[in-house]
Amino acid sequence: MPARAPLIITGASGWFGRTALYEYEQQFGPEALRKDVIAFANSSRLVDIGSPYGPVQAMGFDELDGIERAAGLIHLAFLTREQVRSVGMDRYIEQNRAITARVADFIGRNPGFPIITTSSGAAAVFDIEMVDLTNNPYAALKQEEEQLWRQSGAERMALVFRVYAALGRFMKDPTIFALGDFLNSALAGKRITIRSERVVLRSYVHVGTMMRLFFAILAEPGEAGFRQVDAVLDNFSLVQLAEEISRLWGLQVPIYRIDPTLPADYYRADSRPFLELLRQHAIKAPVFSEQLRETAHDIANRYK
Repeated sequence: MPARAPLIITGASGWFGRTALYEYEQQFGPEALRKDVIAFANSSRLVDIGSPYGPVQAMGFDELDGIERAAGLIHLAFLTREQVRSVGMDRYIEQNRAITARVADFIGRNPGFPIITTSSGAAAVFDIEMVDLTNNPYAALKQEEEQLWRQSGAERMALVFRVYAALGRFMKDPTIFALGDFLNSALAGKRITIRSERVVLRSYVHVGTMMRLFFAILAEPGEAGFRQVDAVLDNFSLVQLAEEISRLWGLQVPIYRIDPTLPADYYRADSRPFLELLRQHAIKAPVFSEQLRETAHDIANRYK
């Protein structure tokens, strides 16, 4: 274990976790990453972050029980919603609750250090209505987690960032996201087709920018208390997104048919609180076109 209390990052092999490790190395250097950070994945493994200094060793998640101190925690471990199909509903609920319970136990044994976690915009539905666990397990379990971190805020700084849609390097299985589908079309030089006939609006955050914000906050953590923030940089409709990608890659205008009589699909939030946090910590996000190019470049290199 490092001589000083380490920064703990969970979910190291996932999209957000790998980005956190990559951004830490970019900001503080390879030696600091391997000395100051302890990464955790579902099992012990080497995590490839595309570094010329080699992969990062992650400990198995069960080894978190043996960690006795921390300078801070960035908790990113969670089974995403599409994994319900692969593991089954009961196992999905059981595994996610086990992750939450282990992290909650670690926090309980180590009072005081600040924590930052990511949640989902899906949890926002509970702000206005109750949702059945088996009907929307991802949203329900994220809401359960948020409540635990809310209680933890009585003795530490506890921040929860709700993510609605994201872009950046290390996106897992781009084909399950409209953004990834559009970028795959662009990389192949194909005209983009929008399949949805309803208005679809999404809030996007650049994962790398979000991680840099996390590091800045943990460097100067605030007073004890809980805060939930929507992680939003930009709001785009699918049509606007497809048009921007088509413009950047020199494609024909997208093919789509929007039926205004269909109910709109809104999954968005106010960007102002997140942008204000970036301003306070002097963090500048790359413009959206640069975010798209970074995401596409990573997809092209990892899925060729």
